[in-house]
Amino acid sequence: MPVDDKTKVYFRYGILFVFISITMFSALNNFDRVLEYAGQLVHMSMPVLLGGLFALVLNAPMRGFRRLLGFLDAWFSRKTGKRIPSSALDTASLVITLICTFLIIYHVFDVVVPRVVNSVSGIDETFLDYYPKLLARLKNWGVDTARIEQLYNKLNVTTLVNQMSDNMSTVVDTAFSAASSVLSAALNVFTGLIIAIYILAGKKRLKCQCRKLTYAYLSEKKADKLCEIARLCSDTFFHFISGQCLDAFMLGMMFFFVMSIFDMPYTSVISMFIGFMALIPYIGPLIGMLAGLVLIVMVRPMKALGFLVIFIVLQQIDRHLIYPKIVGNSMGLPAIWTLLAALMGNALLGLPGILIFIPLTSVLYTLLRENVSLRLKNRENPTE
Repeated sequence: MPVDDKTKVYFRYGILFVFISITMFSALNNFDRVLEYAGQLVHMSMPVLLGGLFALVLNAPMRGFRRLLGFLDAWFSRKTGKRIPSSALDTASLVITLICTFLIIYHVFDVVVPRVVNSVSGIDETFLDYYPKLLARLKNWGVDTARIEQLYNKLNVTTLVNQMSDNMSTVVDTAFSAASSVLSAALNVFTGLIIAIYILAGKKRLKCQCRKLTYAYLSEKKADKLCEIARLCSDTFFHFISGQCLDAFMLGMMFFFVMSIFDMPYTSVISMFIGFMALIPYIGPLIGMLAGLVLIVMVRPMKALGFLVIFIVLQQIDRHLIYPKIVGNSMGLPAIWTLLAALMGNALLGLPGILIFIPLTSVLYTLLRENVSLRLKNRENPTE
């Protein structure tokens, strides 16, 4: 008895449903083992994941340099009648991007990190020098310093040294474990960077290959829609990185001007470091604040409280006004949705969640807006 096409389709979907059901049931019964395997898989694929993330981040400045080189190529063509090969422009934009990235990172950590380390290493001398002055000032203000002196006498250097000696084995084990973790992380970052360079160098070929696979295995209509979504994701992430860089620059400039007005020490160094760390949404400026606070406490402790107040005020202005406006407008996403996406991403996945959820929310918002407009247009209803 012949079987019609509709029955064949139902049969295929039935087999697929049974297969998925059995797989999910098996996974739930062995959930601990599934999590263990998933963790091992993520650990093994971490360099590839980092490489993809680095490629997405570096692609934004690379596209910007490519446009500038395109203008240079147009000017060169008008003057000489010759064109620079496109492959040479792509390679040059990648090289410029890598050089600028390494120079910025090297300059920031060459200036800020040594000063923070020197300040931390000299914290005992600074405190011993400032401690009598602090007690005298507190007594002049009528503050009872008996508890402070009692606490200081308990926390003497000899006690701390003896405690460290008693727990030396634990300290050594922890140090070796930390060194191993740092070495593993550094190796993953280095491998990921190499992978990112290969991805960026051959991104046109990869794009062409993905496009061929899409049109080979999907219908033309579905392939067109998938390519449109991929293009939207690429543009959205580019605008997100660009907006993030602009916000970091504005935050660093605000700190520079305000700290200059109040005569804060290390104004340029702290402002530059906070601006650099602001490339990490929401969390980065806190790291910059801690480094700046350490530097200021070491030289002018009474200015530290003023710096903390400045940071809180400027950070609130940036977090609730500037950042949602700049990053949201750069991606076509309203400010409230940008803020909610960042909060949700941070609650679910931490820092990676912030970097993923804001562009993802922008893509979903754009697709939903287009779909709603199309449905209202088909019903002959106004879209406003």
